[in-house]
Amino acid sequence: MNFPSVDYSWFGNGSVIALIAIVHVVISHGVAIGTIALMVTMEYRAVRTKNAKLDQLAKKIAKWVLIITTTVGAMTGVGIWFSTTVIQPDSIGALLRIFFWAWVAEWAVFITEVVLLIIYYYTWDIWKDGKAKLRHLKLGMVLAFASWLTMAIITGVLAAKLTPGLWSETLSFWNAFVNPTYLPSLGFRMFLAVMLAIALLSFFIRWRVKDTELRGEVFSVFGLWGAISLPATFIFGLWYLWAIPEEAYNMIVWSTGMPENVFKLLNGVAFAILVLFLVWVVVKPKAVPWLLSLVVMGASIGFIGEFEVVRESIRKPFIIYDYMYANGLLAKDREKYDEEGFLTHATWAKEKEVTAENMVEAGREVFIGQCITCHTVDGWRSKRSLTKRMDGWDEEAMKGFIPTMHNVRVAMPPFMGTDEELAALAAYISTELNGQRTNNTQEVSAK
Repeated sequence: MNFPSVDYSWFGNGSVIALIAIVHVVISHGVAIGTIALMVTMEYRAVRTKNAKLDQLAKKIAKWVLIITTTVGAMTGVGIWFSTTVIQPDSIGALLRIFFWAWVAEWAVFITEVVLLIIYYYTWDIWKDGKAKLRHLKLGMVLAFASWLTMAIITGVLAAKLTPGLWSETLSFWNAFVNPTYLPSLGFRMFLAVMLAIALLSFFIRWRVKDTELRGEVFSVFGLWGAISLPATFIFGLWYLWAIPEEAYNMIVWSTGMPENVFKLLNGVAFAILVLFLVWVVVKPKAVPWLLSLVVMGASIGFIGEFEVVRESIRKPFIIYDYMYANGLLAKDREKYDEEGFLTHATWAKEKEVTAENMVEAGREVFIGQCITCHTVDGWRSKRSLTKRMDGWDEEAMKGFIPTMHNVRVAMPPFMGTDEELAALAAYISTELNGQRTNNTQEVSAK
């Protein structure tokens, strides 16, 4: 516990990060990457076919891309930095030490992307004829490359958290960045971004564009991209699954919180709907049902949210695989904490040792340092709430279970600390449970 802790006790710390991250990924992938690729392709098709209506529709899309990415996209990007820094400071600190220059490069590319997007939109009606239009089209291609490059850089950081490769031995930046899942993860994200953009744009095109000829032109572009991206997403997804550690692969279904048969059924249905939609777009681009477009949009947002939850969860019990546990403690420090005590090395702990007088207070410090990143005392998710998870346990049962919990629940980091700190943690949890029981009894009596 090298940094002070923040606790969003009702909602859960992990849920705060997940909510911001999912919104950001939908925008960064679906809008800033996928939609820009589709938008530039639409402009290219408009130039080739001399279709002024298609060109102006692409311009309208550029306007909304500019608005969304520079407002919600930028704010959620900063939100991820802020929330992860205050909730998982040890993890962010470690990643910054490893990937400092990669993040500097990503920031520079992002700024370039925003500048290019502004120029691209505001020169649309200025560079509209002859060589000037070709110049504008080339600018759009450079913009599309810049948007892809931001993803190419950040993917190296995200993939390294699950598969750091030889980094733990060499501490080399390149061993961490070009890790075993980098290429499959990059390919999967790249084509998934296009599929997400197709899903998002299709509903609005079907809803807002009344000209059936124009709608057919747009869906023809979507059909071409979809025919490439859907199988590519599937192929890169299989490669990604093949490249991740076996322990992580086994946790995929667990991370969703669904029964395995429900997980397979929902994903199968979503994939079938997407295939049906793409076939319809190719065969009858002028008559795509708006309800199908709406369902595809909803299913795609749900899938990208599920993917982000799974990607974050399958690393457990680690947050950086084989290096740092989900609670920010280093794997190599386990023996030291067991011998010397966790609280002794916890910079921000108010209690540095356990006594008979401060048992509960010291236990709370241990809980903050080792549990609060993932668990709440009485949060909204029953799997995270200790009042749901450990109700009915006495202190002796807790003291017997906690040291072996990582063997029973593979997503849990091992407890690190002395026997006295273990007893203090059990005392704190028991106190919280008893307090919750008392409150519940009072509520029932009042009713």
